Formats: sequence, C-alpha cells, structure tokens
Amino acid sequence: MGSGQRMLNRQKCILLMVERAGRPVAHLELTKWAFLTAEETPSRGGACFYDFLPYRLGPFSFALYHEIDGLVRNGYLRNASRAGRDAWELATDVRADTARLARDIQRDAAGVVARFLDVGSDDLVDYVYDRFPWYTVNSRIRRLSQRPVADAAVYTVGYEGCSIDRLLNALMRRGIQAIVDVRRNPVARRYGFHKSSLSRLCANVDIDYVHVPEVGIPSELRRDLGSPSAYSRLFERYERELLPKAQDAVRRIAHLVAGKPTALMCMEADPEMCHRSRLAGSVADVTRLPVHHLRGKTCEPASSQPRS
Repeated sequence: MGSGQRMLNRQKCILLMVERAGRPVAHLELTKWAFLTAEETPSRGGACFYDFLPYRLGPFSFALYHEIDGLVRNGYLRNASRAGRDAWELATDVRADTARLARDIQRDAAGVVARFLDVGSDDLVDYVYDRFPWYTVNSRIRRLSQRPVADAAVYTVGYEGCSIDRLLNALMRRGIQAIVDVRRNPVARRYGFHKSSLSRLCANVDIDYVHVPEVGIPSELRRDLGSPSAYSRLFERYERELLPKAQDAVRRIAHLVAGKPTALMCMEADPEMCHRSRLAGSVADVTRLPVHHLRGKTCEPASSQPRS
C-alpha cells in the first residue's frame, strides 16, 4: 500500500500509535495521545512533531487531521468505528517502516498508548483538561481558562517557520482576535496558509480574517532581493510610491485595528525584512497606536515602537 511518497517521521509516529493499540482508535483518542506525546514525553514526538491549539474538544491539530486524510488516501490507514465513534485503523497490508523511527520516539509514543489504551474517552479528556487548562478556552465541554484580549496596538506577525496550529495558538495566547493578510498573492505550499484554507481555519477558532491585497508588493518588484540593502531599497520605494496609492486600504486597516486586537500578517519572520513593518508605521500614524512586531514560537513581542 501507499503512493511511494516519502513519509514524515511524525506520520510514522501516528501509525506506530495505531499499530500498538491493536484496535481501531477513535479520533479523539488519537488526537489526545499525540498531544500527550508532544507535551509529556522527553522526545516530544521529535523535532518536527505536530503543534496543537485549543478547539472544540480541547487540544487539536489541523495539520494532524490533514495529514491523516493523506494517510487514508494513500492506503496506510482506513476509516473505522469504535464504540459508536469515528475511528482509524491500520490497513491490513500496511508497510510504514515505523521501526525506523528513533528509539526514543518509539519508546515515548508506545508508552503513551500503553498508559491510556484502556482509559475511557471521558477520563482521557478530564486528564488533559486538568493538566492543560489553556486548551479548554474554546471547548464545548467545559472551559477552565479564558482567552486573553491584547491591548490596543498595531500588531504584525510573520508565519515563516510556523505550522498553522502553532501560529493560531500563539495568536490566541497573545490575545489577537483578527488577522489582516497583507500579502499581494496569498498562496503558500505549506498547509494552512493559502487564503482559502487560512480563512476557514481562522473562522474555526473565532479569529477574523481579512485579505487586503492593495497593500502588498507585486511579485515582479521582489526579484533579486539578495542583500539587506536590496530590501531597504524595495521598502523605501514601497513607502514612496506604493503606499500613497493605497491610502484607502490603509484607512480600512486602521479602522479594523482600532476595533479589535489585529495582526498584520505576512510570511517573513523578521519584520525588518518585510514590508509589513513600513505598513504598520502608516497604520500607526492613523490610529496613534504603538507598533508591536510579534515573532517566534510564542509570538512574544520582538519590539515595541511607540509613535510620537
């Protein structure tokens, strides 16, 4: 079975869990097992394991479900049921090479399965909720924590190096309630960052999504950016020629920023290597609010720039 496409170690880890269970594994079970592998084991599932965010039944990973759909399509897993719940089970002739996983990941993933295999869904949810109350902030079951609301400011963020789950979780933790996508062409190979999927996933966690292409930089102007000086020249041109033509869009963004905590989002992690830093200054001139550039795994402030 399988399409021959190279399988990621995190996907092999998921298959190992289902294999060690020896039975169909309910969607909720597998999600929580993966989460506990990431949070409570020394290996954390490996360097590129799944990230999680608070969702309807606690910690959840959009990327995990997306990749499991691929495992089903490629014949490694198949849909099943367990105790009336949707579940997954291994295909009978699957060859996933799970034995090639690092030994510490195998040990940790198998240990989580052994520990929780006979724990009922309600008890599993109770354990996760009590240990990790942040992940209950969007729960339909019960909420043990509340989402914060950020102070008024012009926030910016870059998604480079982040999964969609990590980015949205970090923005929720920071109290951001809306994203303004300032890319001219909002397409991305990485799952979750194409305009259509990003808009849908944001809506699922009650984050508003707005795309304002008028404030982006045309792709033809972004060629040959091989040095910091080339970026500086581009952004100077952006401020001098492009932003003056987009003042209606700037005022629209300013109105959004004034209404709720909003992050101007583009790709680059470093705000100084992205036009959003110059755009944020223009928005701040309208709103008279400070600029906070968020970056890193937790979206903590990279800098604060009060406007005079």
